Amino acid sequence: MAETVGCDVVVIGAGIAGSSAAFHLASQGVKTVLVEREHPASGPTGKSSAVCHYFYTVPELSRLARRGIQILKDIPRSCGGPVVFHSNGVLWAAGENNADEFARAIARIRDEEGGGIAALAPVDIARMAPGFDLAGIVLAAWEDEQGYADPYDAANALTKGARDRGAVYLGNRTVTRFAIAGGRFTGVELSDGTKVAADRAVVAAGPWTKSLLRPLGIDLPLHVERHAMAVLNAPGVATTVLPFSWVDDIRSHYARPEGANTILIGTWAGGGTGIRNPDAAEKPKRVAVVGDYDAGVSTAESVWIVEQMAPRVPAVADLGIRPGYACMYDMSPDDLPIIDRVPGVEGIAFAAGSSGHGFKLGPAVGEEVARLATTGPSALIAPFSLARFA
Repeated sequence: MAETVGCDVVVIGAGIAGSSAAFHLASQGVKTVLVEREHPASGPTGKSSAVCHYFYTVPELSRLARRGIQILKDIPRSCGGPVVFHSNGVLWAAGENNADEFARAIARIRDEEGGGIAALAPVDIARMAPGFDLAGIVLAAWEDEQGYADPYDAANALTKGARDRGAVYLGNRTVTRFAIAGGRFTGVELSDGTKVAADRAVVAAGPWTKSLLRPLGIDLPLHVERHAMAVLNAPGVATTVLPFSWVDDIRSHYARPEGANTILIGTWAGGGTGIRNPDAAEKPKRVAVVGDYDAGVSTAESVWIVEQMAPRVPAVADLGIRPGYACMYDMSPDDLPIIDRVPGVEGIAFAAGSSGHGFKLGPAVGEEVARLATTGPSALIAPFSLARFA
């Protein structure tokens, strides 16, 4: 006989957003079940570069990032977990085309949103990055207290924090059916036959969210892309070559040290700040079937990624190449997340379309979608409603 588990809210997905949603629900005494197809952080979360910064040209993204980073930094106290956040600073460089928009965003974050950011001129950047070629850079955003996190440890710590507060975790199971009665959500059935009875659901399943919700009559305007990371061997010199986390809006690449011996490099086609770069070299490949993609990265692909950064930081060209890896991004048409309730069905809230900047936002997105499912939306997520695509 199939097991039936009862709760107030079932959370689907134990990436950074889902684990945070479960943690915040359980912390409020809400009876919670967290369902995950494999294990916490087994999807895109676990492969995130996890660079964390406040800088965005969209104010609500900056505010979500600030709250998300606060949650990450607080994990040792709130969850009894390990230190997952590493403050090595984030330097984000802009060229002439985007300098004015960068300056406005920096001023807004500095003066209206709590600070933690400064605008640097090329002469200041040169002092911080003596081995860099600064051609084309006219302005940089510098966040000295930000940096990067361990995404795997973060999601697992939040999951443990949820379980410590009474949440039930059901791993290695997928949702096969949503139970709906009279237009209202009543629970889910899982791949092992388990039935979860609940009044409400939070769906935070990343690239799988679209296919999960399609049977409910909602076709989210999302597609999935494959994004690759190069991993460089830099024994003892990683933080000398790259002493901070780095984002280059001109050459469309980003990088960070991973401890003292490794450097991670990725490229992107723009959109991470709210500004698309039409000249970006990367042309992401779409993933037709979620989960069916090449998760490895060839040496040739790694070399190409390094070549995007080498003109800016020549020292990376002398480093060895380790096996890289690729992950999936669920992308929205405007590169912004979609956080809303499922129209036509009472009781289901979802967050999807993180568009490559989901990790730093994820802890706050989880908190917000948990609030959306239980007490209603806050003004912070108003720009991310599904209605903007109507």
